[in-house]
Amino acid sequence: MEQRRRIALAGYVAFALGMLSGRAAWAVDACSLLTTGQAATALGVPDVNAGAGPNRCIWTPKKYQQGAGELTVQIEGANDSAKMMGLGTAVSGVGDEAIQTVVGPAAVLHVRKGSTWFVVNVHGVPVAQATQLEQTVAKEVIVKL
Repeated sequence: MEQRRRIALAGYVAFALGMLSGRAAWAVDACSLLTTGQAATALGVPDVNAGAGPNRCIWTPKKYQQGAGELTVQIEGANDSAKMMGLGTAVSGVGDEAIQTVVGPAAVLHVRKGSTWFVVNVHGVPVAQATQLEQTVAKEVIVKL
C-alpha cells in the first residue's frame, strides 16, 4: 500500500512540475515527436488518432482492435518525479538516463535526453509488452529532441 501512495504522489509531483516548469520545456510539440505511422506500428494497428495537450500527445487506434493499447508521450521538462523520489529501475541504452516504473498493470518509462525529461506510456497491453514498446518508442522520440 505504501508503494501505491508513493506512486500516486509521484504522479501528482510530475503533474505539478509539468505545470510549473514553464512553457520553454514545452516548446516541442509532443505530437511531432512520432509520426502517425510510428505510433500505429507501436500499437500494432493500421492507423491512429493523435490528441494533443499542452505538453503531451496521446495516440489511440482509429478503429477498435482488441489487444491494442494507447500510447502517450509527455514532456516533463527539467525534472522527473520518478528520479526525484528514487522510484523505478534504471534502464540502459535509452537516452542519457532512463527509469522504468511498474505499478500493477501500468508501466511508464521516464527518459532524460540532455536536460529534458519525457515519459512514454503504453497502456492497455500486458506490462512486459508495454515496457518493450516504451523503450522502442523512446528511442524514436530521442532522435527528434
